[in-house]
Amino acid sequence: MFATAAFGLISSGIWGPPYAEPLRDAAFALLSVRTPVRLPGQSDAWAWQGNTGRLIGPDMRMRSRALSARLNGKPRDREPPRRPQPEVAVMTVMSIARFERFFRAAAGLDVDKNDLKRYSDFVDAKLYDLLTVAQATAKANGRDIIRTCDLPITKGLQESIHRFQKIDQEVELKPILEQLATHPALDRTPDEETEATYPDIIGGLSLALAQNFKILHPDLKNPQTQHWDEARAVFDLLL
Repeated sequence: MFATAAFGLISSGIWGPPYAEPLRDAAFALLSVRTPVRLPGQSDAWAWQGNTGRLIGPDMRMRSRALSARLNGKPRDREPPRRPQPEVAVMTVMSIARFERFFRAAAGLDVDKNDLKRYSDFVDAKLYDLLTVAQATAKANGRDIIRTCDLPITKGLQESIHRFQKIDQEVELKPILEQLATHPALDRTPDEETEATYPDIIGGLSLALAQNFKILHPDLKNPQTQHWDEARAVFDLLL
């Protein structure tokens, strides 16, 4: 702004030679910092290029390095790929409330959002263990598809699934479990009927987990890290 005003004063002849030359030098210095800058009376089609001290038209203006390289046929330097962000499971306030209500109904336990990570890791690992065995069964039977009958559902787990379904009529945890029903890629692909059973299986595992806390520690109210580790060790022996 100062440089533009200075050029206006120089052009008007208000300041004589003793002042015009130093003022012009100062204006040139300012114009060399930012380009392009319009002069008074110039249209948008022209701009002052401060580093050369000449007027340039729109087709002569400076281009970005990337654009110039592309127009000149040179390969454009690619930006380094962004590191993928880790996936983060987002639980709404309502989801956390249902999660807490389920454990209270299943075994009189008080859990909170800090237990969600341990719980999620547990159900992920156990579902994958069941599918690993089911995959081996499907392979032994010469099938590329995992069917429901391939899943190693024991009598105790089946009963836990049935009890979960009764509790879930009030808690309505199943929609949340559908989001947790994920697993790594397998050599055999589960069919749709098998995938549809995941939420109920996770629900049965969740009920068995809650009751396992009470069996090991009858007076337990708020499971701590050691209690989660103990429960995980028991399930690892059985599943």
